[in-house]
Amino acid sequence: MQIKIKDNIKEFTKGLNNFQKKQMPFATAQAINATLGIGKNKKGKGLDREYAKQMVKKLDRPRPQTTKAFYRKQATKRNLVGTLGLIDWAAKFLKYQIDGGVRSQATKIPVPIVKNKRLNKYGNIAGKRSGLVKGAKEFIGTIKGVTGVWKQQRKGQAPVLLIKFHDSVRYDKKPFDFYKIGNNYARNTFTRQLDRELRKALKTAR
Repeated sequence: MQIKIKDNIKEFTKGLNNFQKKQMPFATAQAINATLGIGKNKKGKGLDREYAKQMVKKLDRPRPQTTKAFYRKQATKRNLVGTLGLIDWAAKFLKYQIDGGVRSQATKIPVPIVKNKRLNKYGNIAGKRSGLVKGAKEFIGTIKGVTGVWKQQRKGQAPVLLIKFHDSVRYDKKPFDFYKIGNNYARNTFTRQLDRELRKALKTAR
């Protein structure tokens, strides 16, 4: 899962003299990296920061680690391709927010009943690694055909479902349009960055 910006500068080079054209590969590589937010050109801006901002807007309380979970590969003047992609562990679960689909796994998938189950500040099941059952009143069972984690109430009251177990979970909504965000940002930013980097390259090459 990645966005690549390749050089598309045929129109940009029209009218340039030979000296200016010689500086284009270096300027293009710098512009690609600046657009993606890679290396020395980052300066707090770039597509990586735009993705982080959009995650906070579009997703339900993403963890800070998730908003920074990118791998990067710089463009060079000999290879005018820069890469910004999601690290595998982030891509593994974000793909359902990007592409939708059906998530399934070997074990049951625990899905919290939000109105009944206390979640952590990121909207996840608190203390999940130590077990889903917390305290003497909680238990795993099947009631009226529904299997999950239940909590016993006062005597005479029916147990409350906290977490329901699913064989699979379907994601119909696609709140995080990874590709559209990347393409729009690159289209709106790259040419401006290329103009800036070419001016810098011509100035230092004189």
